[in-house]
Amino acid sequence: MNTDIAFLHAPSIYDFRKRNLKEGPIGDVVPSTPVFEMYPVGFISMLNYAISQGFNGRISNLAVLMLSDDRFDAENYIKNIDAAIYGIDLHWLPHVHGAFNIARIVKKLHPDRKVLLGGFSSSYFAEDIMQSNEAVDFILAGDFVEKQLISLLDAVEKGSSLENVPNLLYRDGGKIRRNPPLKDDNPTAEVFINYRILVRNSIKYHDIRGHLPYYAWIKNPVAMTLVQRGCQYNCGFCGGSNFAYKNRYFFTSPVKRSPERIAEELESVKETINSPVFIAGDLNQTGEKYYRELFSEFNSRGLDMPLLTEYFVPPGREYFQYLSSKIKDFSCEISPDSSDIKIRNATGRFYSNDELEKSIALAREYGSKKFDVYFSIGLPNQTMVDVMRDATYSEHLSSDYGDAEMPVYGFISPLAPFLDPGSLFYEMPEKYGFTIFARKIMDYYNLLDRGKSWDDFLNYETKWMSKAEMVKATYLSGIKMVEVGSRLGYIEYSEKNRIINNIMSYMNGEDYTPHEDKSHHLTYLVKEIDWSRKHGLTGVSSLVFIYSIYERMRRALYRM
Repeated sequence: MNTDIAFLHAPSIYDFRKRNLKEGPIGDVVPSTPVFEMYPVGFISMLNYAISQGFNGRISNLAVLMLSDDRFDAENYIKNIDAAIYGIDLHWLPHVHGAFNIARIVKKLHPDRKVLLGGFSSSYFAEDIMQSNEAVDFILAGDFVEKQLISLLDAVEKGSSLENVPNLLYRDGGKIRRNPPLKDDNPTAEVFINYRILVRNSIKYHDIRGHLPYYAWIKNPVAMTLVQRGCQYNCGFCGGSNFAYKNRYFFTSPVKRSPERIAEELESVKETINSPVFIAGDLNQTGEKYYRELFSEFNSRGLDMPLLTEYFVPPGREYFQYLSSKIKDFSCEISPDSSDIKIRNATGRFYSNDELEKSIALAREYGSKKFDVYFSIGLPNQTMVDVMRDATYSEHLSSDYGDAEMPVYGFISPLAPFLDPGSLFYEMPEKYGFTIFARKIMDYYNLLDRGKSWDDFLNYETKWMSKAEMVKATYLSGIKMVEVGSRLGYIEYSEKNRIINNIMSYMNGEDYTPHEDKSHHLTYLVKEIDWSRKHGLTGVSSLVFIYSIYERMRRALYRM
C-alpha cells in the first residue's frame, strides 16, 4: 500500500473548470481564490502526528492542481493514490460540493477503501452527511482529533472494532453510531504545524503542487501558526466563536497553545522556507503573561521572521510598545466590520471608532509595516447607505492614519456565500434579523451545484438588505474603494478606470474580463502583504524560488 492516509482537499465546486461560473468576491479577502483552494492547517498537524506515530501520509491539494493546469485529470490522479483511508476536509461549508464529489470518485475508484470527513462543517452536519452520502464511511467530529486519527488508523489497519475510536461517526449494521469524545487534559499537545514534513513529503511523493497550501503560495509563501483553538468572543457571524465552539466542537473555549510549542513551529519555518508568519488569534487578548512568554521563546531561538498579527479588539500602547521591542518587522489587521457603532455592537464587537483610530496611530508610532482594516456586508441593522459610509470611513482611516511607512488598507466584502453553521446568526436568525434559505447539507450542495453566480449561492438575507441589495452594495462599495485607492496612490488612474468599467460590465450582465491573478475577483487593491522580498535564504527557499520560475514559464508556454 502506498500510504496509510491521503488527505485530499477539494475545490469548492468540483466542476468549476467546465461551468461558466461567476464566483464573485467571496475569496477577495483571504489568500485563496473563489475556488477556496487553501486547505486547513489541521492537515499539516494531523499528517505530522501520523508520521510521528509510524504511519505514512500525504497531502493532495486537488484544488491547486486543478487551478494550475486545465488539463489536470483529477480522477486519474486519485486512481494512482493507494491509501487505506482517504481523508477529505469539509471544514468550510463552501467545500461541500467538491468534498462530496471527491468522496464519490474515491469510492468509485477504490470501493474497498475508507473515506473519512473532518472539520467544523462535517462535524456540525455529521448525522445529516452520514444519512445523505453513502460514499462517506467515517466522520471524526469536533476539534483536536490528532490522537483520534491514530486510533482510527490503527483500527482500520488491524481490522479491529471501531467502538474505541473517540469522536467517530460510522455505520454499524445499517445504523449510524457516534462514539463519545476523547477526554483529554491536554488537547493541544499533539497540534503541531510542521513545515519540515510538508517539504519532505513534497519530495517523497514527487508532488510539490499537491502539497501547496494555496494557489499563490509558490510565488509568495507565508507560514501560519495558531495561538489558540476557539475564541473568547461571540461575533455573531463566526462559526468558530465562543458560543459555536463550546456548543459544537469542544467543551472549552478558547484553549491556548503552549508558547514553547508555537516557537518550535516557527523554528521549523525558519529552517525550511524561512518565510513570514501569520499568527492566527489575538495575541493581546491572550494576556500579558502569555504573549511575553511567547516572544521570549521567539527571541531565545533567534526567530526574526516578519509577523502578520490579527486583533479582535484594538490594542493599546503597552502592548505595541512591548511588541515592537521584541519583533522588528510586524504588520497588523483588524475587522471592525462596520463604522457604525450600533451595527458593530450587533455583530459582537464592542469598541468605538476613537479606540480603533488610537490603536492604528499607536501601531504606526511603534513601527508596524502595514495595517489592514476589514469591513463586512450583510450585518444586522446595516443598509446599503451604511455600506457606502464604511467605504468613506475606510478612506478616512487610510488618509489620516496611514503613511508611506505604514499604509492603512481598507477592504469591504460580503459575508458570503454562507452564514457559518453554529454561529449566533445561524442558530438564532429571527433574533438578529436574518432569513436563512438552507438548513440541510444537501440544500447547500444543491445551491453550489445549480447556481451560476455567487448571488445564487447566498443562503441568507437580512431585514435591512435583500440578497440583490447585498450584491449591489458589494459592487458599488467596490467601485468607491477603487476610487479611494486611486486618490491615495495605490491604483494608477488608468487602471482605476479599467477596473470600474469592468465592474459595471459585470453588474450589467455584459462581457467582463476576469482578473489575471486568480486570487482576485474584479477589483481589489492590496489583498495581502507582498512578502516576496521578505524571505531568508535557505536551501528549501531557494528551491521554492526556482520552482516558482518554472511554474511561470510552464503557464506562459501553456497559454501560447
